[in-house]
Amino acid sequence: MTEALYVPSGDRFSPTELTTSPWSTDACHGGPAAALLTREIQRLEPETFHLARITIEMLSIVPRIDVMVTGDVLRPGKRVQLSTAELSTVSGEVLAKATAWSLRHREPFPLPPEAAGSVGRLPPPEELPNDTFPGADWVDYYGDAQERRVVYGDFLRPGPAAVWFRLKVPVVAGEDPTSEQRVVAMADSANGISSVATFDDLLYINPDLTVHLARAPQGEWMAMDATSYLDPSGRGLSDTVLYDRGGYLGRANQTLFVDER
Repeated sequence: MTEALYVPSGDRFSPTELTTSPWSTDACHGGPAAALLTREIQRLEPETFHLARITIEMLSIVPRIDVMVTGDVLRPGKRVQLSTAELSTVSGEVLAKATAWSLRHREPFPLPPEAAGSVGRLPPPEELPNDTFPGADWVDYYGDAQERRVVYGDFLRPGPAAVWFRLKVPVVAGEDPTSEQRVVAMADSANGISSVATFDDLLYINPDLTVHLARAPQGEWMAMDATSYLDPSGRGLSDTVLYDRGGYLGRANQTLFVDER
């Protein structure tokens, strides 16, 4: 088993078995694709800029085949930059795309105490039990590429949940994943950990993911406190507060398509 999500070869990226969806051996989980797009966005950033918001549009199921990633700066600037990236097949079919705002990082300056907000911290991962989710019958992204510690909730029981995640392998072989890549790779699992019905009863998939970062994330361990809301009309929303060891980090949301199985 290759110890990375993707192996680069020229301008292509080959997904390893660690990208595999827990629902199908032919498809990739959305987290690895989102992390690979985040990597491309960060490659476009000037050295003094940091990712502030990224939206991933999942245009198709991402099959476990070689992919290519391209990016472009839509709006350069001295203070803010808008960039885009696309994940496509070698033949040119676009599977997912991202748009992102990056903001100039500057030396800290005084702010009023209330500027930090009132959101607290989560217990550190070392004090918490391992996730009990058994994973798939094969090597997959959720079960094998990540280490998890549960604050509250249970993947196998409906309801909100808070979980620490640590990506155990690089996004791209030979590279250390950035903390931003780790956050986005984690956040695509929000609807899974906060499911409000069993997977046997309902289908609720996310065609998108938006991550807002209030500050630069730090370290390997990232956490999310996630809640999902479903409507009988067939739509829903996952609403997630993001954390790292420093406390409140930002927010993530997913649009949910809901249907009976």
